[in-house]
Amino acid sequence: MSPLWSIVLAAGQGRRLASLTGGVPKQFWSPDGHRTLLEYTLDRLAPLVPLTRTVTVIDRSQRALAEALLRTSSSESLGLLLDQPCDRGTAAGVALGLSAVLDRDPDAIVILTASDQGVGWAAEFRRGLQRAIEAIESGDQEIVLFGVQPTSATGEYGWVTALGSESGPRAAFHPVATFVEKPCLAVAERLLAQGAVWNTMVMVARASALRRLYERHLPAMIDVFDRAPTLDPGLRDGFLTASYERLLPADFSYDLLTPARGLSLYTWPASLGWSDLGTPERFHAWMATRPRRQLPAAAAALRPAVHAQVA
Repeated sequence: MSPLWSIVLAAGQGRRLASLTGGVPKQFWSPDGHRTLLEYTLDRLAPLVPLTRTVTVIDRSQRALAEALLRTSSSESLGLLLDQPCDRGTAAGVALGLSAVLDRDPDAIVILTASDQGVGWAAEFRRGLQRAIEAIESGDQEIVLFGVQPTSATGEYGWVTALGSESGPRAAFHPVATFVEKPCLAVAERLLAQGAVWNTMVMVARASALRRLYERHLPAMIDVFDRAPTLDPGLRDGFLTASYERLLPADFSYDLLTPARGLSLYTWPASLGWSDLGTPERFHAWMATRPRRQLPAAAAALRPAVHAQVA
């Protein structure tokens, strides 16, 4: 069996939810006064991936928030915590986490997810991941992207279309045809009618296959992250800090996935209860429909120690 790792992207600033979070990046915010969105993400992954094989990527400006969370949390760890010197887009964040995995386990399979999404049905979430892991382990798939059945024709999410239907063991997976990022309402309505799904940006992939995407589409970027692990540990931080300043910003979805070939799509049902919680309206809508066993009643409370770090 290939070693299984997870890469959790937690470097976002969450500005669109600032009216609810008090300015705390939403992944470090506790919507129920109990656990933060980052902790709920790690909880969902824990039955599949131990924290010893979890990489959490944050922004360097968020180091104090992460350390405060560890001091005030029941969580023993946030995994291997890596901080980006500055924001150079999601492609750089993924590459940073990916390089750490490849340095330790070149044959790894990785789960890639954002840290600030809402999921109502955690067991179904893991069931989909497990099916993708098994398909990759068997050699049937290399990169599986996860969509979710849409509940409306919204232009606030990215959409994915897939090719045809299949039978047999591959029936759960369909070749990705196109990506459409935040379309206008008319296009979203057409996509909904065509059977397109919302793009969750959750992914399971062979780590080496993700690296090949960078080789094809962002070779200068992956060269930086290939070199860093070869340096003396005392030199890596300075090298990455200087290199980040020179990196051109790149988006993981637009610059890597959109031109890629051979991607597969697995679709979760709408009953998964998924949301990216990107706006106050989407957050309140998700809270109103969430299974109560997954998340207690909403509260505006923040962890006092984390809030103090922001203040």
